[in-house]
Amino acid sequence: MVITLYQVNVMAQISSYKKAIIVAVPLVLIVFVAAAYSISQPPDPNLKRFSSMDEIEAYLKGSAPSWWPVFYLNRNADSFQATIAEGGLKDYSTTNIQVAGVDEADMVKSDGEYLYIASGDTVYIVKAYPAEEARVVSKIALNNSYSLDIYIKGDRLVVIGNGYSVVAFRAYPISVANSFVRVYDITDRSSPELARELIVNGTISGSRMIGDYVYIVSQEYPYVYDPDSQDYKIELPAYVCNGTTKETKPEEIYYIESQESYFWFMTVISLNVIDDSIPPSDETFLAGASSTMYVSPENMYLVAHRSYPVRIMIVSPSTNAEDWREETLVYRLSLKDGKIALEASGSVPGGILNQYSMDEHNGYFRVATTEWTSNGSKNALYVMNMKMEIVGSLEGIAPGERIYSARFMGDRCYLVTFRQVDPFFVIDLSDPFRPSVLGYLKIPGYSSYMHPLDANHIIGLGKEGDNLKLSLFNVEDVSAPKEVAKFGLDYVYSDSEALYDPKAFLFNSGRQILAIPVGWSEDYGAWKYFQGAFVFNVSIEGGFALRGIIVHQSEMTQSYWSLTVRRILYIEDALYTVSDDQVRISDFGTLDLIKTIALQ
Repeated sequence: MVITLYQVNVMAQISSYKKAIIVAVPLVLIVFVAAAYSISQPPDPNLKRFSSMDEIEAYLKGSAPSWWPVFYLNRNADSFQATIAEGGLKDYSTTNIQVAGVDEADMVKSDGEYLYIASGDTVYIVKAYPAEEARVVSKIALNNSYSLDIYIKGDRLVVIGNGYSVVAFRAYPISVANSFVRVYDITDRSSPELARELIVNGTISGSRMIGDYVYIVSQEYPYVYDPDSQDYKIELPAYVCNGTTKETKPEEIYYIESQESYFWFMTVISLNVIDDSIPPSDETFLAGASSTMYVSPENMYLVAHRSYPVRIMIVSPSTNAEDWREETLVYRLSLKDGKIALEASGSVPGGILNQYSMDEHNGYFRVATTEWTSNGSKNALYVMNMKMEIVGSLEGIAPGERIYSARFMGDRCYLVTFRQVDPFFVIDLSDPFRPSVLGYLKIPGYSSYMHPLDANHIIGLGKEGDNLKLSLFNVEDVSAPKEVAKFGLDYVYSDSEALYDPKAFLFNSGRQILAIPVGWSEDYGAWKYFQGAFVFNVSIEGGFALRGIIVHQSEMTQSYWSLTVRRILYIEDALYTVSDDQVRISDFGTLDLIKTIALQ
């Protein structure tokens, strides 16, 4: 058996492993020129390239905490061989994305005729329209895989995931990991064929698709255990595309000269999913672990942190707790026709909630943060130029509260903070050097996701008490925003995946439809659970009107997660509600059931 990549299950018995990570960072400003490889330096003087493996080892020298996850690798050419897994225009909904032209991976995709559904370790291709003829036409089994996400591009299906198998090592169970991007030719939907495979030496933490290119972010811990020598060593990132291995050289890796150490390898790889002859492109740098990214059509912004938890606490030599400061590092990489270049880095105080707390507009990057201090929390908005230098800021927003949601729209930012009430802020960004609050509104509860209805109306999805709440904000008068409509559920408890994953939020202004998955309980004593989709009509004039509920689970005394509605889509006159176990097809107008398709 050839072991590609081990990820240790962290246990007390393995807490005695040897040296692993990071203490010292060079403080001398030295520009390293890798002449042998003709690699140029970026415009940011803080970004440096290593000159040798010895220099990387010096940077990473130190000791790891005993709980730190370790990756194991025994690399040879055979370790990365590709394996083939078994396996007229319509009005239809697509993935709810943040930036036009930048697609985001999801568990369900539609092309107006078929649905592509990732459930468990299998991808199902479902003939979805016409609804009466709906059926599963094929499935791709990706055994021992998890966290599957997909893209669809014409007759190409892209599957991104992390795989594993469990082996014994010194009597302890160890997961063998193999992160991958697989591109299938689905010209014949009933018989997908693997056209291209990228195997990554690391964990895929995010991706985007722009045009014909998928950009993936892989991160890996640099210290590995070599079963041959039974000792730890540094392994540089590598990946394989259709059997051809690309190993990163020391001279290709960036780092930042700083008083802090960053000890995860971050690799951004582009893969053309249409033309298999174009080789991948990549960029690698040392950073903190990251799971948050913002991508515009021209740039990728990666939020990097030093270690878990995902916020950096920088401590001065003083022992005064008030000197502690929370900081987030941001990298900007340019993206152009599959080419990737790390161009700038910078930092902002505080931590970033999610991708919707970031935005690029007219050559500026805007970011909203919450910073936790010994005196409580404080919120701010920062504007950075393309060199990742802060050029404008608005600090001291809602002291003692934290950001629950943000939405940037052109020259404005809409911000929701929360402690006991929901302050909804309208922030002016027309002058990037002088952001200012135009107005705000305080109402009970909070909104954790905001979605534009039009230029002057914002939909908020959140909670008030233990129940879901929809709000419609009118911002025509920016100095006095108003909540002009509201719909609250009245159960013992209700929740929705759309609160924290906007891809579960279906909205179309032309069709005046809004739909969200909901789980709820109606009885304090019996605790009977329900799972389904709430479907609303929504308009400026009428606010929210509940059209009906499509129930996947009814009056069960247990919550069966496989029946939880994950996504809601429509194709023409049919509405599709998707859970891990089934697809229910309902009439778009009446919500009457047309057909149920079993997946598992």
